Amino acid sequence: MAMMFIWQLWNLRNLWVFEKKKVEPVLACNRTINLLVEFELAGEREEPPPKPEAQEIQTWQPPHSPLFKVNVDAAVTGSKFGLGMVVRDEVGDVLMSAGSSCQAEGDPLHAEAKAMFFGFKYAFDVGFRSIVMESDCANLVQLAMGKTRVRTRTQVIVDDILALAPNFEYCLFVFAIRSCNRVAHSIAKSSLTLEEVVVWMEDHPLDVLPLVLADKPFE
Repeated sequence: MAMMFIWQLWNLRNLWVFEKKKVEPVLACNRTINLLVEFELAGEREEPPPKPEAQEIQTWQPPHSPLFKVNVDAAVTGSKFGLGMVVRDEVGDVLMSAGSSCQAEGDPLHAEAKAMFFGFKYAFDVGFRSIVMESDCANLVQLAMGKTRVRTRTQVIVDDILALAPNFEYCLFVFAIRSCNRVAHSIAKSSLTLEEVVVWMEDHPLDVLPLVLADKPFE
């Protein structure tokens, strides 16, 4: 505000020096106040409205046809890894699911990488060629996208995933929180007791039926 008064005084001085025009002080003050009001109103008009906060998706989202979504997850105990995968279409119908177990070796990231390769390979072997690969392990998704690397044997599994990816017509790696990955997580937990790979075509373990139905989009 002080700068506006100084600027107005400078204008009054120029009017007197160059044009011999005298302006009453009260009128000069009113002009300055009006300019200040206009400036503040302009600032209010130009200020953009606050953007609404993005809401985090809490439930499984179906893929867009003709894509298929492959969800994978791992369960870890002291001595074993349980691996689970499920393939669903745009209406949430299960087209395939599978489970397996193996001896635990490495950290949870290593288990998640094994689960992704397990789901990746079996989806490919059955014939799915356009997929969205979804995991609730953010670090693994970054590795699968080639954005980072690790100096552990987990990278060997990731490299196998990256080597297989070009064989798909379309393949997208995405991260989703655990509540979006409940079916694969449940299959992984129940797979801890399996002695061999079990594959369900157009089916799934009975105990995950409530989760499958809950994930189906409303029509």
